[in-house]
Amino acid sequence: MSPRALPLLRALVAVLIVAIVVVAAALVRQLVVGSGGAPRTELERAVAAAEEAVRGNPNDPQARVKLAAAYLEQGSANSAIKQAQNAIRLAPKDPSGYYILGLAEGKSGDSKSAVADLRKAGTMEGQQAGFYQDAYVALAHEQEKAGDLKGAKASLDKAIDYGPENALLLYERGAFAERQNDWYTAALDYGWALQYVPTYQVAQDGLARVKKDHPAEAKKAAADLSTDARFNAPAVSATGTK
Repeated sequence: MSPRALPLLRALVAVLIVAIVVVAAALVRQLVVGSGGAPRTELERAVAAAEEAVRGNPNDPQARVKLAAAYLEQGSANSAIKQAQNAIRLAPKDPSGYYILGLAEGKSGDSKSAVADLRKAGTMEGQQAGFYQDAYVALAHEQEKAGDLKGAKASLDKAIDYGPENALLLYERGAFAERQNDWYTAALDYGWALQYVPTYQVAQDGLARVKKDHPAEAKKAAADLSTDARFNAPAVSATGTK
């Protein structure tokens, strides 16, 4: 090979190496985000849509709430907190901003702030019953984490006041009672949950545990349920039919 050709060959090899690296990087990016940089997963699409909505109208508090919820689902608690705070600034009388802020604070480990904001969400007006059920259950979880067991029980009771036939809420209170070794109350609430949704598997499993390990308490709960007129009434389905 001519000595004059050697530097040219080396330069060509260097160019080829750079080209290979660039192509490889592009392929990895395409695998991660899809062609054209578009989000690939449903969550990525939800985050992108929420971000676009905020860019379109930065002063829309509900757009901020939805973006905070998307960030929270993504695991970005700090970003969710910032968006929720913006939502509250824009609509201080809307409880949804405080609710999502409380959820994000809880996820970040700040139970004290989470309890305060979730409690505020639960005591403000303007939402439907389902919202307050969720807010009080979330509040109960944070209170339990903080060691306020009496407050957690009261919050679960409040959630059930908004949905007395909600099997999920009854199961939540039963599971809380089971964690506190209150086997009778656990069996009672699991029984009520199954009255409204007989196929509710986690309630079935919970009741089976209590029956196996604490049969006396389970038997007493079953006896008390059997004498309750509400328990013996035909269950109402989701369509409102019996």
